[in-house]
Amino acid sequence: MKTTGEQAISPPDVQKRAIGRKLAVISRQLWQQFDQNVQSAGVSRAKWGLIAAVARRPGATQRAIAAMLQVTEVTAGRMIDRLCDDGLLERRENPQDRRGYCLYLTTAAKPLLDRLGEAAAIYEAEAFAGLSEADLAQLETLLDIIARNVAAAAQRQESRKSDDAT
Repeated sequence: MKTTGEQAISPPDVQKRAIGRKLAVISRQLWQQFDQNVQSAGVSRAKWGLIAAVARRPGATQRAIAAMLQVTEVTAGRMIDRLCDDGLLERRENPQDRRGYCLYLTTAAKPLLDRLGEAAAIYEAEAFAGLSEADLAQLETLLDIIARNVAAAAQRQESRKSDDAT
């Protein structure tokens, strides 16, 4: 049994902590390596992330894109402005909200999106080499469980914060 400070950590908890660290390290490595691969095409993480988000949700609002990218609406707005200026995105009036706009990729973004897709396919083949379809399905199931647990914990924490504020 390992200890941290004065608290003993049981073997299952040691394993959970090691897995958590691995997930964090692997995530960071995946982002960094993909960034390096696509930077040769002149695309920053902010740019490709925003383009990919709009490609996944054409017609999304700036607020929705900011939430997807986990950035503030102001930050998203600046990035969107730059990509609109570059001719890669366009804002269209939102039929549900006269004050808001929906975001769409332009035809000029298509070749860039295609290059990103090609880079992602190559990178995914390298990252997941040696895993069968069954392995990938099991990994996805397990990661979905972890994602649900993390989301539920975040909701509980938010509830406690709002309860404490009242």
